[in-house]
Amino acid sequence: MSQSAIFFPTLVQALLTLAVLILLGPTRAQSMRETKQQLTDADVRIGRNQWTEQAIKVSNNFKNQFELPVLFFAIVAFAMALKQADGLMTALAWAFALSRLVHAAIHVGPNVVMWRGVAYIVGAVVLLAMWLLLGWRVWAGV
Repeated sequence: MSQSAIFFPTLVQALLTLAVLILLGPTRAQSMRETKQQLTDADVRIGRNQWTEQAIKVSNNFKNQFELPVLFFAIVAFAMALKQADGLMTALAWAFALSRLVHAAIHVGPNVVMWRGVAYIVGAVVLLAMWLLLGWRVWAGV
């Protein structure tokens, strides 16, 4: 497997972040219509909006895309730079990206905290495995 194969799960993660961002606009617009807020309202101008539950879920998920995924992008960059982006690292990257897709679908959908938590933990464990694997390889000179 080529070193560049790890790019594709990374692309999926980046596209997921952008998809949630794109979803955020219409979701917030719908929320403002439902709560009868105007862009000119003082509370809106200073960020004290009365968002609907759906707008809050999408906003929270967008913020979440800048938590664990930051460490994911870093490990992928390090793995590529160190020529360690092999089949195992790529498989782990796919597992992480898929866990994030599941997490986002749950978060902006039914938002069942138990399901969302499992998806989050799976991604965190996979990410930890990626960091430990790369750390071991660098330390051992593999």
